[in-house]
Amino acid sequence: MKRLNAYAQSHSHTVARVRSGVGVWLLALGAYVCSRGIWWGALFVLPATLHFYLGYRALRPLQES
Repeated sequence: MKRLNAYAQSHSHTVARVRSGVGVWLLALGAYVCSRGIWWGALFVLPATLHFYLGYRALRPLQES
């Protein structure tokens, strides 16, 4: 699978850290919203999972070489 841009290729560790941080933030936000009794907050899990996956994909070519 091709990379989307050159920045992600040259700064893969930074991209992975930022995406992981955003994923953690979304999970924490979803947990807080659900704890307040608003159950649609569980939908924050979907974009958080996407950020974790894309962060993993940013590091994956480095692991293969």
